[in-house]
Formats: sequence, structure tokens, C-alpha cells
Amino acid sequence: MPHLITLQLTPPHNTFSYVRGLPGMEHLAIDETYGLVAISPKRGLYVIRVSGDIDQEALLAVSEVKGIYADVRIAPIDPTAKAED
Repeated sequence: MPHLITLQLTPPHNTFSYVRGLPGMEHLAIDETYGLVAISPKRGLYVIRVSGDIDQEALLAVSEVKGIYADVRIAPIDPTAKAED
């Protein structure tokens, strides 16, 4: 299952190459097409999408890592579909 990792980065460290070099990232497959997405530029918050086995305890020990979340698939609900028992 893919995960989203929230990071707090300050210039000049707000780059994809810097994030790849953070401890614990070497075993994760970072989605390069998703990239490093700024979610709150004023607060220096960014997010990346990764796949692979997540060692949450080790990643959360990295000062730049602020959160790890499951990247669940979101899709519209078909209002005409019948509920299954």
C-alpha cells in the first residue's frame, strides 16, 4: 500500500534529492512522478508518496518527518449501485 509522508523542509533543503538522502528513505520506493508537493509553503510542509515496507518508528525519529499516512484510493460513489449484503 502506498503511503504519504509529510515533511517539514526549509530552503535549500526543500528538494527531491535532499529528501531521497534522508535516513530511512533508502529502502522506500519514492514515487518520482508524484514528486515533492508543497502543501503549506508558509510552514515549509511538503508531502511525498512512497511504497514499500514502512518502519514508522524509524521514520518518525527523523526530525524532518512530521507524519505518515496511508494513501487510500478515493473514487466517486455510484448512487445507482445497490448495496451488497
